[in-house]
Amino acid sequence: MPAFSYVFANLIDDLAGPPELVASNINRLSITMIVFGLSAWALAAVGVVCFSVSGQRQVAVMKRQFFRSILRQEVAMFDLTKAGDLSNRMNSDVNIIALALGSKLANLIQGLATFLLSYIFAFWQSWRLTLCLLGAVPFIAICGAVTGKLLADVTTTAQNEYAHAGGIAQEVLSSIRTVQAFSGMGRECERYAESVGRVQKFGLKKSLYMGLSIGMTYMVMFASYALAFWYGSYLIEWGYQSGGKIVGVFFAVLIGAFQLGIVGPIFSTIAEAQGAARKVFEILDRVPAMNTDIHGGGKRLDSLECRIEFNDVAFTYPSRTDVPIFDKLNLSILPGQTVALVGPSGSGKSSIVSLLMRFYDVGSGSITVDGVPITELDLHWWRSQVGIVTQEPTLFSATVFENIQCAHPEATRADVIKACKDALIHDVISKLPNGYDTHVGEGGSQLSGGQKQRVAIARAIIKNPKMLLLDEATSALDRHSEILVQKALENVMKGRTVITIAHRLVTIQKADTICFIQPRDAAADPSSPEFFSRLLESGTHDELMMKKGEYSLMVQAQHQSASTEPSLPEEKDVEEEETVILHDPLAARKKSVQGRKASVDKKEGSKDEEQNIKKGGAMMRTMKLNASEWPLLLFGLLGAAIAGTSYPLYSIIFAEVIGVFFKPIDVMRDEVGLWCLMFVALGVGNMISLLMKLFCLNYAGEILTGRLRTMLFHKLVHMDIGFFDKPGNESGALCARLSADTTNIQHIWGGSLGTNAQGLVCLLGGLVIAFIVSWKLTLVTAATIPVMIISSFVQNKFMWTAIEEGSKELDAAGQVAAESISGCRTVFAFNLQDSQVARYDTFLNGPLQQALKKAVIGGFFFGLSQFVIFGSFALSYWYGGQLVSQGEMGMSEVLKCSLAVLMGAMGVGEVYSMAGDQVEGYAASTRVYTILDTEPAIDSNSTKGSVVEKCTGLLKYEDLMFNYPSRPDVPILKHLDLDISPGQRVAILGQTGCGKSTLISLLMRYYDPLSGRVLADNEALSEMNVQKWRQHLGIVSQEPILFDTTVAANIKYGKPDATESEVHEAAKKAQIHDLIMSLPDGYETNVGAKGSQLSGGQKQRVAIARCIIRQPTILLLDEATSALDNVSEKEVQTALDAIIASEKLTVLTVAHRLSTIKNCNMIIFMEDGKILEKGTHDELYALKGEYRRRYDQYYDIKSS
Repeated sequence: MPAFSYVFANLIDDLAGPPELVASNINRLSITMIVFGLSAWALAAVGVVCFSVSGQRQVAVMKRQFFRSILRQEVAMFDLTKAGDLSNRMNSDVNIIALALGSKLANLIQGLATFLLSYIFAFWQSWRLTLCLLGAVPFIAICGAVTGKLLADVTTTAQNEYAHAGGIAQEVLSSIRTVQAFSGMGRECERYAESVGRVQKFGLKKSLYMGLSIGMTYMVMFASYALAFWYGSYLIEWGYQSGGKIVGVFFAVLIGAFQLGIVGPIFSTIAEAQGAARKVFEILDRVPAMNTDIHGGGKRLDSLECRIEFNDVAFTYPSRTDVPIFDKLNLSILPGQTVALVGPSGSGKSSIVSLLMRFYDVGSGSITVDGVPITELDLHWWRSQVGIVTQEPTLFSATVFENIQCAHPEATRADVIKACKDALIHDVISKLPNGYDTHVGEGGSQLSGGQKQRVAIARAIIKNPKMLLLDEATSALDRHSEILVQKALENVMKGRTVITIAHRLVTIQKADTICFIQPRDAAADPSSPEFFSRLLESGTHDELMMKKGEYSLMVQAQHQSASTEPSLPEEKDVEEEETVILHDPLAARKKSVQGRKASVDKKEGSKDEEQNIKKGGAMMRTMKLNASEWPLLLFGLLGAAIAGTSYPLYSIIFAEVIGVFFKPIDVMRDEVGLWCLMFVALGVGNMISLLMKLFCLNYAGEILTGRLRTMLFHKLVHMDIGFFDKPGNESGALCARLSADTTNIQHIWGGSLGTNAQGLVCLLGGLVIAFIVSWKLTLVTAATIPVMIISSFVQNKFMWTAIEEGSKELDAAGQVAAESISGCRTVFAFNLQDSQVARYDTFLNGPLQQALKKAVIGGFFFGLSQFVIFGSFALSYWYGGQLVSQGEMGMSEVLKCSLAVLMGAMGVGEVYSMAGDQVEGYAASTRVYTILDTEPAIDSNSTKGSVVEKCTGLLKYEDLMFNYPSRPDVPILKHLDLDISPGQRVAILGQTGCGKSTLISLLMRYYDPLSGRVLADNEALSEMNVQKWRQHLGIVSQEPILFDTTVAANIKYGKPDATESEVHEAAKKAQIHDLIMSLPDGYETNVGAKGSQLSGGQKQRVAIARCIIRQPTILLLDEATSALDNVSEKEVQTALDAIIASEKLTVLTVAHRLSTIKNCNMIIFMEDGKILEKGTHDELYALKGEYRRRYDQYYDIKSS
């Protein structure tokens, strides 16, 4: 294009020459223009392809390195950072950087190169005039630098707020059952909306800075044109330059200015990317407190015996420095020894395990392994020698096989099967729909608690470690399974050093050494030993019993409650699906209600997507959502329309000035001043109109983004649980929709809307002016416009397909990142950093391949658009030359007509340069609106349904048939009937997969039955308002979810309007008040992500307090005390019994410790989705059936 200015200068001189020579000269120049156009096509295509592909590769590398950098940080960093914040950085911040590094960078380089070359050609033609025009460059640079800095700063702050909002979304969506159980959807929506709302004030500043930057740039440019035209007239008068050369300089500068106008918004994008990159590079450059590099240095022992010594160890969690855990802890563990750690909840047992895994380093003292300080060992090697099973095992969103094999990548399928047989999970897995290739869902959601724990045991076994760390490894198993798994573990434990934590003291009586850890007394003198957790006593079981110390008291307390029964596996929803018959005749004939609805939703969603593409539904719908900002939109569009007239008006003024240059000197002197003032006025008008456009429309777009995020979040938290069970609807993938897609919709709205309007007005204005001047020349020149429109349509169609094909894999990559961050301890414990990065890479490769396809298509059509501009010139001036030679037009008319059409085409070109972004916007809008249009099978936001003001607790399960929506061919409940009277306490027992937890899920109305009904007070739950119904329920699950807020806020989650005294009273009943008061900030102490700053027992007691404060009519206890030590369990159980009796609550409980259910009015023993036995303890024992067999089995073990 800059070289074209030289050709254009000659063109002007030729048009002003003798008419008989015009046609031949114009023909020659037209051919030159065509050659330039073909060259531009080829070069532009190559440039776009190269930069698009390299940009995508850079982004993939950045995401990979960012993810890798996150996984090389120490655990303490994750304690201090919200997991959702880090995930949001990957989904949002890196995408902003990606936008800047891809086609935007190519456009920037092309624009800047064109700008510089334009001035080079301008210098070549007239250095005097060019120097005059260069006077504007410093002012433009200063404007750009100042506003760029302001934009980068405000973007950084805004992205921090969006990261906070992303953290909320990640936390809520990954804990959706807890949120819905306590009717927290409205509160979470308010919390999320408040966080998103804080971003809008930054959006206001960002829009203002962007408008000022570009508006002032144009004003300075037009003012410089006025000065240069005035000065140019003197150069002609003095004989330094011809009129054509002066026009050539102006045309060169015009081309440069036009390119500067195109790259102006790109500078804004880059400024935003700089702001986003700051936090990204903070993580990339962060040096972890400990060397966590898998390939880091450190010693590797040739022969590991696992002789462990704790020498005067002092330790405090980095996230809670004012709460010391240990001081001068001394503990010796001999090779091959089994050491059991016992003690009340919160005494520091799990802290010892964390120190051995080197999740943290000690504050003082040392831990040695075979005499070598643990800090000197190669961290990757050391963790490869240790196998760990925690109370709340983390599984990844992958297959069963992949979840087990990840611990030992070289393991064969036979090795995995053997490990599963040892963990007593093989038979269950074999009955799953796809066996070992069955997807376990997010966090193992498609498995029960017991099944998850056994898969985790298999994962630890297959590692063949030298040391085993078992932190309540069998707490989620029924007693029968626990005995068998314990025997399997005993075989595995032979020859290994084992450290086990257990509250069921019967499981650790054979340990070589039992260590009783006394919890710290926060009220003690800080200089006394009692102020710290400490090893109070140690020895064998018999030795400690003879001492009659704290351990003996704990054993006696457990024995007092041992006149009870064995227990059975407690599972989470889906465990039941896995062990039942896969091809039930009824299931073959029917699909679940939810499955059918989901299918309908999916089909309707697909139709909606097509309609959005074909009918512009996305644009219209987005417009309606932004309708309340109509004043902003109106003024913004008005500004865009006024700005759109600038180029056509410029063409008139420019043509008039050219004509003036060829007039007599005295006439030129009289007229040039007027047109220079016109340029100044045009510059001022352009600045005001661009400020109106960019400020109003971008701010309206920011409001729209916030509104879409809150709407989408609101929709998601009210979706039925079956929606989250579906592949692709994991929390990580949905958070990507919230952060990335809602932002990308601005590509079809906001500033993009203004650019489209500006381009349209520019084109129409140019055509109107051109038709007024010469309809003949206009029709010929405008013939190239359909080519541009058709090429744009074809490009968008191909790019749409490529984007859709890559979006699912990007969602999957986001899920891998989210679950790796939230499950960082598991990743570190099993050295999964490289394997998780490899999984992440696998999902990134697909979009990379699509990027090449997009780049080739985009490059071809972008190059075509460049050729069309040159072709328009060539065709216009060729035909104009013919008309001039025939005497039908003069030079001034040809210039006015051709420049008007050309300026219109340039306006369209500016719109066209954003075509790829707009395709991204349409694809994003389709995904967002599809979710918004999905009708949940159970709508927790609906106001419909009857309301039970006072529930008596009368419950009935009537002829229930049930399948989980995600596995419609696996029947769970089969014609089950059960009546529960008000105030009755019912215990549910049974093997893994029998349907226990499903009964609780159906009562919570997480799902609806396939057939039959669940009734309360003789009314079907399906006819009730689901939110109002859940207010009568209180639930405590086996793996309680706490939120990353204060203790008080977590307890008040059960009753938002609770007073401080009510919170304290609930905590006292849950036996957690004293411990809370010992924390640094008492009830205002933050518990960390998912309660990570509390022990398992402490979390469970906070969850019990949250349930108690709710004052429910129906209490659902799903292994509610499984994480408590025996003494705490007895105290909590006594408190629960008192509450149940005083409030006359109806209770459904699932428990492994049969001591907790002995006094239940009814005990139900389930098998294969049916009730096998039912009655009181005495009645069932007298039956001499399955319950009696398990009771005797448990009793024999106890008596042994």
